[in-house]
Amino acid sequence: MVYTITSFVSASFQADGTIAAGGSPVMSRCPREAAELAASADSIVINTGTPDESALLAMNRAVKTGKKIVFDPVGYGATAFRTAAVNSLLSACRPSVIKGNYGEIRLLAGQAGEMRGVDSECATAPLVPVMQSLAGRTGALICATGPVDIIADGASARAFSGGSALMARISGGGCLLGSLMGVLISGGIAAGASAAVVMLRLAAERAEERAKGPGAFRAALLDELASLAPEDLMSQEWRMCEPPEGGTGA
Repeated sequence: MVYTITSFVSASFQADGTIAAGGSPVMSRCPREAAELAASADSIVINTGTPDESALLAMNRAVKTGKKIVFDPVGYGATAFRTAAVNSLLSACRPSVIKGNYGEIRLLAGQAGEMRGVDSECATAPLVPVMQSLAGRTGALICATGPVDIIADGASARAFSGGSALMARISGGGCLLGSLMGVLISGGIAAGASAAVVMLRLAAERAEERAKGPGAFRAALLDELASLAPEDLMSQEWRMCEPPEGGTGA
């Protein structure tokens, strides 16, 4: 079971994606049941896309149960409230994975940048050393999403190409990746996070082939995720590429 406390904008999409990946989602922002749900979960997905006092209290209670956590600091740096909330959550837990766009990861690591809504723009200094520094500080595997998705720990990094430009025309695509990770990290954190990235990029490519626009693409993406078999992922080594030296928010 994947216990998810997330944005009300993307909750349904994430629940459907969790099911498509073979998981069982529980979606609740209620503080009164957070600790109990977290205790029975295999993993927890935390997403700060629409933070409010109730959801943040639920998150704080959930992350103290010692389960594997995928942490998505959506919009980090957009407001003082959101920034303080994310910092407080990170001080209260040890996430297995921290996943954000390039800008969010840079800001979380302490680099200067500018937020525009939940998107961000930052300097184009090399990203991988920033990710590795953040991994060393937090103990988490770091995933930065953008034109290529990059996964790094304190010592190494890998990047993944492919996907669809239509991902940028729907809401919740990055949130969906967090949910896929929540399902797949039960088999190993690095392997599960990498498999989730490949799974989403492959499904997006296939969905684009039969979608006329973002609405049809969103539905087709779930269909393609649900139809993927393990052997589909085993043939995707070609997606591995060199991480970019820089990059802005995505």
